[in-house]
Amino acid sequence: MSKALVEVRGVSKSFRSGDHKVRVLDEVHLSVAAQESVAIVGPSGSGKSTLLNLLGTLDQPDQGTIVIDGKNLAMMAGDELAKFRNLNIGFVFQSHHLLPHLTVLENILVPVLAQASEVGEEILLRATQLLQRVGLADREKHLPGRLSGGERQRVAVVRALINQPRLILADEPTGALDRVSAAEVGRLLLELNREHGITLVVATHSEELAARMDRIISMENGTLV
Repeated sequence: MSKALVEVRGVSKSFRSGDHKVRVLDEVHLSVAAQESVAIVGPSGSGKSTLLNLLGTLDQPDQGTIVIDGKNLAMMAGDELAKFRNLNIGFVFQSHHLLPHLTVLENILVPVLAQASEVGEEILLRATQLLQRVGLADREKHLPGRLSGGERQRVAVVRALINQPRLILADEPTGALDRVSAAEVGRLLLELNREHGITLVVATHSEELAARMDRIISMENGTLV
């Protein structure tokens, strides 16, 4: 097994609900090896999405440490943290979050333009190759509204890959899809994990998808069980 890419040590997180604080994560410890695929399963409200948001630097823990690729996330802030996120972490959510007024290709290039004023030929070639890889080479000029749900989610996967991140975080990536499309997207994520050596962490209710991952971790009441 490769060395750990992700290290979570004693991480806790609470949110305020009215006059009370609700503890969503409670002393979570987790290690994910480079190139590993991990499914996080558990009932709704168990803390799966909160954990992924912390791993993706979209939120910060109340206590504990998160280290990704040797970088302590607490030691970065502002532009430095945003750049690290953009270049090292790809996101796939249950809802694809494609911009409806942009074409498929333009949506894919959004993470690139977050760090650069223009897109180079190498990036364009990578985008074209990835679209071909996911079976959407003929859709690059289409708007998202002209795509099926499964096709939109495949575009979201390509967008997550465009900056060649070492870590992909997927939060219920097949939850809004029909069974056939869900199986297709799940298979695609795992094939890309193996082909590109990308570490994959997926929060899912899908037993079929979880069963195909290298490891399954269960969450319950904010802890790993």
